[in-house]
Amino acid sequence: MRPVTAEEAPPAEPRPTATAWLDFELPVDTVRTAFLDADLVVRSKIHRGMRFQWLPRTAGGEHRMRQQMSVLDKLVVEEVVLEEGPGATWVKRFVEGPNAGTRFVARFEALGERVTRVTMDAYVGPNGFALGLGKLSPLGLEKAMARVMGEYKKALQGYEPGRARGRVLDALAVAQRGSLAMRALDETKRKALTAALLESAWAIACVDEGPDEAERDAMRAMVSGIWHATLSAEMEDRMVEAAVASIAKEGAKARCEGLGARLKALGFGGLGVSLAVLVAEVSHGLDPAELDALRRLAKAAGLDDQDLEDIVRDIDGALGGDETASRVSRFV
Repeated sequence: MRPVTAEEAPPAEPRPTATAWLDFELPVDTVRTAFLDADLVVRSKIHRGMRFQWLPRTAGGEHRMRQQMSVLDKLVVEEVVLEEGPGATWVKRFVEGPNAGTRFVARFEALGERVTRVTMDAYVGPNGFALGLGKLSPLGLEKAMARVMGEYKKALQGYEPGRARGRVLDALAVAQRGSLAMRALDETKRKALTAALLESAWAIACVDEGPDEAERDAMRAMVSGIWHATLSAEMEDRMVEAAVASIAKEGAKARCEGLGARLKALGFGGLGVSLAVLVAEVSHGLDPAELDALRRLAKAAGLDDQDLEDIVRDIDGALGGDETASRVSRFV
C-alpha cells in the first residue's frame, strides 16, 4: 500500500483559540443533560444580560435561536444553534451575526461519582470574537466561556441572592491598593474622588441591565471596607437610579469615558478601574459588553489594555477565580 501524500491526507482538526474548564459537584449525566437542554436557556433565562428566542426551523430542520445583548449603546443580534456534537459534546455555533463561524465546544469528564469537569474549547470564526476589544479579545473570549459555564453551574446548583461571588474582602484588599493616598487629600478633593469612584463602579454595574443582588452586595462591602460607612437602602436605590439615568442620557460609551477622565484628573485611575472590575466580576463574571465598558473607562483613566488585563486577573484570582482554569492563545 502506497503512503498517503500530504495532498490526500484529511485536513487537520483546527486547534482551539482558547480553552477553559470548570468543575461541577454533580454527576456527569446531570451536567451533560442540563447543557444539552437548549430550551433551558430560553425558559429559565440563565444567561444574565442576554435574551434568547426560538426561531422557526430552517428548511433543513435546523433550530436556531436569536440571541440579543447590549454592548454599550449597541444592540448585538446573532443567530446561534445549541446542539449535541460528536462524542456527546455540547456545541454552541454562531451562525449569523458579528461572531459568525465561531464555535464553543464543551466536553464532560467524570472525576468521581459526583464531580464533573466541563472543558470548553473555543474555535474562533473568520471575523474574530468580541469585536472591538482589540488586544483584549483573548481575555473577552476567555471570560465569555467562563461565564457560560458559571451560569450553567448556578442554574444547576442555585446560589444565594445577595451574596457576592468569591472572597470579596480579599479582592477588595487587592482593588484598593494605593487608597491610603486618599487620606492625604483635602476634604473637597476627597469628596470629589469618593463620588467618582462610586459613580464609576455603579456605572459598570448598570451597563447591561442594572445591578443584581451580588453586585449590590459588593458595593456595600466596598463602601464599608474603604469608607467605613453603611449604605442605607434609600441611598443605594438613589445611586442606582442616578447611574441608570446618566447612562440613558449620555450613552454608556460617553458615560464611561467621562468618568474615566474624572478619575485620571484626580490621580486615581487605577483605583477606580479596580473597584469597577471588582463589582462587575462578583456575580456572573465579566462578559464582553462589560469588558468593553471597562476598556473605555480604563483608557480615559490613563490605563492601557495590558493594565486592564492585569487588574482583571488580579481581581479574579482574589475572588477565587482558580475555580475556573483557562488558557488562551493570542489571535494570529
